[in-house]
Amino acid sequence: MRRVASADGLWPDRSMVELHGGRLLVGVLTLGSVGLGCGGDDNASATDSATGTTGTVGTATTTMTTTVSGTATDSEGTTSMSGTGTGTDSATMGTTAGTDATTMDVTVTASESESASDSATESDSGTETGGDDLCVGGTLCGEPASCCPMGNECVEDSCLPECASEVRCGPMLELCCDEGDVCSGNTCATPGIPCQDAYDCEQGEYCEPVLDKCLPQPDPLTCEIIPDFEELTVALEWSYTDDQIISIPVVADLDGDLVPEVVINATQQAGGSWPAGAIVVLNGQTGDVIWKNDHDPNNGKFGSHGRASIALGDVNGDELPDIIYPGRVTGGRSPIHAVDSTGKLLWTSRTANDQLATTTVENGAATLTNLDDDPEAEIIFGAAIFDNDGLMVWSQGGNGGIYGTSNVYTGGISAAVDLDSDNYPEIVSGRDAWKIDWQVDNNNDPVVNVVPFWQSPGADGYPAIADLDSNGTPEVIIVGSSSVRIVDGATGKLWCGVDPSGIACENDDGARTQPYPVRGGGRGGPPTVADFDGDGRPEIGIAGASRYAVYDFNRGGEEIVKPAGDPEPAAGATFVRWAKVTQDASSNATGSSVFDFQGDGAAEVIYADECFMRVYSGTDGTVQLEVQNSSATIHEYPLVVDSDADGNSEILVVANILNCNVPNFTPRKGLYVYGDAGDGWVPTRKVWTSHTYHVTNMGWVA
Repeated sequence: MRRVASADGLWPDRSMVELHGGRLLVGVLTLGSVGLGCGGDDNASATDSATGTTGTVGTATTTMTTTVSGTATDSEGTTSMSGTGTGTDSATMGTTAGTDATTMDVTVTASESESASDSATESDSGTETGGDDLCVGGTLCGEPASCCPMGNECVEDSCLPECASEVRCGPMLELCCDEGDVCSGNTCATPGIPCQDAYDCEQGEYCEPVLDKCLPQPDPLTCEIIPDFEELTVALEWSYTDDQIISIPVVADLDGDLVPEVVINATQQAGGSWPAGAIVVLNGQTGDVIWKNDHDPNNGKFGSHGRASIALGDVNGDELPDIIYPGRVTGGRSPIHAVDSTGKLLWTSRTANDQLATTTVENGAATLTNLDDDPEAEIIFGAAIFDNDGLMVWSQGGNGGIYGTSNVYTGGISAAVDLDSDNYPEIVSGRDAWKIDWQVDNNNDPVVNVVPFWQSPGADGYPAIADLDSNGTPEVIIVGSSSVRIVDGATGKLWCGVDPSGIACENDDGARTQPYPVRGGGRGGPPTVADFDGDGRPEIGIAGASRYAVYDFNRGGEEIVKPAGDPEPAAGATFVRWAKVTQDASSNATGSSVFDFQGDGAAEVIYADECFMRVYSGTDGTVQLEVQNSSATIHEYPLVVDSDADGNSEILVVANILNCNVPNFTPRKGLYVYGDAGDGWVPTRKVWTSHTYHVTNMGWVA
């Protein structure tokens, strides 16, 4: 299975489950293109004794009736033996699509006398007569028949020890799996956690769609189809053009019908300015409005802060995603609201003494994570934490939402990550990392103590987390005030890129990887981490005011590829791999996403500036797609998600009215959903839940 270290782009897995003589076999069908299977369609077929599609398996029944009779006569007397044995193997899983039944009747007669004559006949009716073929206390097996000893059974014409679980495995079915295990890739495997797709499973596992549980990925894969196309061609699937939008949409199945909804934060409502927002829920298949949450406080409905980024996650414990968003400004700050899938208000943020809790979120984004022992999500804005019921449990300095601000562009986009391998997450708000001690008192109310873990040198900004040197510990990338710098996740010191062990930098801070200027100037947007060049190691994509650039590091064995005229990087130093001209003179703080459309192991970049949405080759920056799209820009970016549950990836991009000095340019507003005109893109999952969305921490989405 090929994985892309990105915000998305991992391949989902589908599998073929074969029920064969009482054993469950799992063969893997990994699709690189929707609508394609090993046989050219999306239906999996098990050839021996099962039929079905993904999630559907037929009933396979094999009935064997064996009758053994014989008469032996000699000079000392006559002995007679007769017996009949019947065995039935039957297994059923999933939804029955069909029945494959086979019945075999075999009669064997043996006779021996003083004349010592033997004879054997066999006809189409399945009757065989033989001489020395008596099988006392055992089972006849194979053709010609042999006698399996007692305690053995006949499996595919071979005598094998009886298997209590009836789940056999191995190339020769020599393994008997434990009760509850399945046979996957000739190996007994214990099904893991429940899953909806491969993204819910650990690396090296896939989601078996009949069991809906994670299983180890068999090696080798039985089928892998990789798309083969050179250019990206798109078709507009639907659009929503009623409102201006300047923050990312979020996508999830809100109502449990297996079809995603798209949730947007519409801005400039009722003639207001950018902060005057409203939540709108759209049908992911058609773009039709399901409901809109206009600002009507007297009836328990609260509009949103139109410049902020919203998030989806289960906060009320009903196993369905809820919508979490900053509200409109009151007293210079915003409360946080949560509504369920119908728009019903769940809570508005409050303090411990039940007063309205607010913080500054101007351009900030909600980050969801789990910080306590319950399954519901907690919410982070900058350096402020809200429990899943809306209780503000921490707000650094009384206004924690401002942490992560880059060069007076107010509002942070925090990350939650285990920095020190203690199995508990820390919060990285930018240049600051925080340790969290979450306890409960006798009333089961949270008692939360948050203390500084480290503060890195340099300006505040937007963080991302990655293991850049493959030593098993995280680094933190911080982009802010026109600079990109890498710090050690455990200490906050500048990264020792020249030596993954860190020894070379212990007494020499000058040997550490130094901050690097953002190419194209400007603040620099939130960093995106992916394997852009297909070398198996992560790089970083960052948008500036006039360039989008991919930054690499001169690690051991690194192939140095750089723009002409750039200096050779020192060992461990940052360098620009490629940069392309863009236009973002307004915020110069936009984000980007990545996706491996072609399944070749190198991620493509999806980025929208003030005038265009483009897809760049991650390897060299070649423009593979360009679509006119106007935006005044904040932190938004296009995203790739299966928004209509059709098994195909779509690109979602928002727009708002801005005039660009581009020939034949037409400004536009709303949300635009593009699909592949040839249905050749690698498929992806049906969720994208927040600005900091990644596929490794999704348990609270439901």
